[in-house]
Amino acid sequence: METGVRQEWEPEDLIEVWTLLEEDRERLRNKSEANRLGFALLLKFFEVEARFPENAEEFPAPAVSYVAQAAPGGDPERVRLP
Repeated sequence: METGVRQEWEPEDLIEVWTLLEEDRERLRNKSEANRLGFALLLKFFEVEARFPENAEEFPAPAVSYVAQAAPGGDPERVRLP
């Protein structure tokens, strides 16, 4: 039995699952630039897994890079959880 979020994502799956919708972007507007990426990743991760990650390593690297393009401000190499 596999546990945790999958780490390999095809481009079309990234687009379908990890794209920030307008309502997601609305939630990000009041976040500081430094917190935007982490918040966006938590939001999308929760949508995918129906839970929050236990640590930042649970975020799939392709998803971090993809979301970082839409939620600029955070360093994709230094994603941390609050």
